Amino acid sequence: MTQNGGAPTVVLDISRTLSGAHQGFLTGIDRVERAYLEHFLDSPRSVLFLARFKGQYALLNQKAMRELYTLIQQNGSWDKLGLAALLSRRKRHRAIQIRKTVRRLAVSWPLLGRGLKAHAPTGFIYLNVGHDKLWPSLWPKLRRSGATKIVAMVHDLIPIDFPEFTAPKTTADFSMQMQALTQHADFFIYNSADTEQRMQHWLEKWGASVDGRAVLLGTDPLPVTNDPPPSATPYFVCLSTIEPRKNHKLLLDVWTEFHDTLPQSEIPHLHIVGRRGWMNEEVFKTLDTAPFMGKTVFEHNRMPDEQLGPLMKGARALLFPSFTEGFGYPLVESLQMQVPVICSNLPCFHEIAGDAPVYIDIKSQQKWAEKIREIATSDSISNGLAEKTPELPKWTAHFHNIDTILTNIG
Repeated sequence: MTQNGGAPTVVLDISRTLSGAHQGFLTGIDRVERAYLEHFLDSPRSVLFLARFKGQYALLNQKAMRELYTLIQQNGSWDKLGLAALLSRRKRHRAIQIRKTVRRLAVSWPLLGRGLKAHAPTGFIYLNVGHDKLWPSLWPKLRRSGATKIVAMVHDLIPIDFPEFTAPKTTADFSMQMQALTQHADFFIYNSADTEQRMQHWLEKWGASVDGRAVLLGTDPLPVTNDPPPSATPYFVCLSTIEPRKNHKLLLDVWTEFHDTLPQSEIPHLHIVGRRGWMNEEVFKTLDTAPFMGKTVFEHNRMPDEQLGPLMKGARALLFPSFTEGFGYPLVESLQMQVPVICSNLPCFHEIAGDAPVYIDIKSQQKWAEKIREIATSDSISNGLAEKTPELPKWTAHFHNIDTILTNIG
């Protein structure tokens, strides 16, 4: 099954999109996989979409994927459950509904090899950008099913570069999965040159060699309105999962200092947007018990883009004090709206945004507090920073590069 002068079929893995279809909150990697899904829905080449469900595999063509993606965007209506599913645990109901819907729409179910050999008989390029479910057993199955090339995006190496920010089992599993992937992959796409450099270290350590290229990610603008800012009080936004490497503790310590030294009327507000993650009990305790919660600091566990866009647009700045990142979606989303960014001094941030953000050492709580106060109390400083908008990466350029890569390696 080929088109465009014999270009092989692309099989895009959409397992991450489906596993998170009912959660209502998109991480940066979720957004990347959806961008790829949308790109290949409109691709003139032969494309199949692969969904993996614990040993069962669904293949969808573009027509079926369009119908499924509409359901994902609208959060249903999914196929109704049978009696056996209704008797299962309620929290699994939506996942079972999604799987049932996928099965109905699929051109092949549930065997991987049979479906791929039937619908991509001349071979295919397998493409995974979800950075998830990279089970070592998958790669030989794909080869036996006709994969001529295996291409994967590497978003970061954080579990093995910074094991202090992940659980030991997560570090061990990630190391095992990535090491196995390096033995089978034909090409890596990196979201930044910094990620590529980090991966080269591990390739050398593992004695592997995989071709690759850094291609900066695009970012779709958040929806905004012309409504006035959500708050008349100057406020800041921190957007990320609440986990140790995101360094929410620094910001909570800054706001604790504000409450110790300033009248409440002079304290800017902080909106923390993101679900709670793991290994962060001290921060969770502060969020649950600090007297300033609900007064100057507000936690938003899950916020749809329709609310997030206006909130970000009205902020004095995005605060992004991460210890480490692979890319940094919130930084780009903010700069797209000409919202200033105060962030940690990371190589990938410089690569993406140049001198537009304000870079501050995460070891200096005092400098963070001073800059936050400065921007909160000066419209001219905030407006001046907002004008420093760099040339940000675009999805059109990204996919031009990706299509070229797939053509060249195919």
